[in-house]
Amino acid sequence: MSIHTALESALPSNYLAPQRFDTSVFCDFNEFDSLCPETRAEIAATEDEREILGTYNVVSGHFSLPTLSQITDPSSIVTILREPRTRLISLYVYWRIPEIYERWNPYRVDVHALRPLSEFLSEPYLAPVTDNQICRMLLYGDSRVPSANFIAKTDIETVALDAIKRLSTLGFVGLLELGDGAWRGTERLFDVKLDPIETNVAGEGLWPIRVPADEKLMTVDAFDLIEDRNAADLIVYEHVLTSAGLGSDERRRFRDRIFAQQLVRLGDLLGSSSM
Repeated sequence: MSIHTALESALPSNYLAPQRFDTSVFCDFNEFDSLCPETRAEIAATEDEREILGTYNVVSGHFSLPTLSQITDPSSIVTILREPRTRLISLYVYWRIPEIYERWNPYRVDVHALRPLSEFLSEPYLAPVTDNQICRMLLYGDSRVPSANFIAKTDIETVALDAIKRLSTLGFVGLLELGDGAWRGTERLFDVKLDPIETNVAGEGLWPIRVPADEKLMTVDAFDLIEDRNAADLIVYEHVLTSAGLGSDERRRFRDRIFAQQLVRLGDLLGSSSM
């Protein structure tokens, strides 16, 4: 979101596609015309709408690689990855923000985030957005990546390796947590000067529903499920950290620090009973 906002500021108004999503991140929802006009306009839901993306100079948002590959060469694609466990917790917090309801109604998948975290992470219906999303976006349509269930543990390694192969074809792969490098890499590929900003931080100005006083979100089961839901993505993330020049111990400390910071933020936003 931060880079998208910077692109909006840096590019002429007709350069950037208005669509921000394809259908890969919508679980089994397909009633896109029932969404409010402003939200519907941001979704490339049909084949014609996906083709129209190719008429713009820049497309930015949550799109699967197969969608983008229909309109451009992989060498023209940038992707910015986020530490997978951190992204998943951030999604859980984001979906607990009441103002989100109006934007996406009648797509009310957010109500699942009002359940305990372990139940949220155990729901197969949510797999498109909770289960190894990096690999899912790179391998969308692959038979090993079911649309209504989690990736089988026996497929984790091969899915991760194939996702890494897809990443290697892209023009630039950045890491959100490495900060300046993601911005500079995007600038180089798009030949545009971007002013780094931070936006769309979950909980900033919009407050999520706090957990009940008698509910503890971060149970042992929840921790285990966070690891399970990101098993393939963590392999991919580790590979990108290695490519960025981080040694083994440095990679471990880096991952753990980012994850710990998000857990603290979770407690701050949802209440101390979440920790």
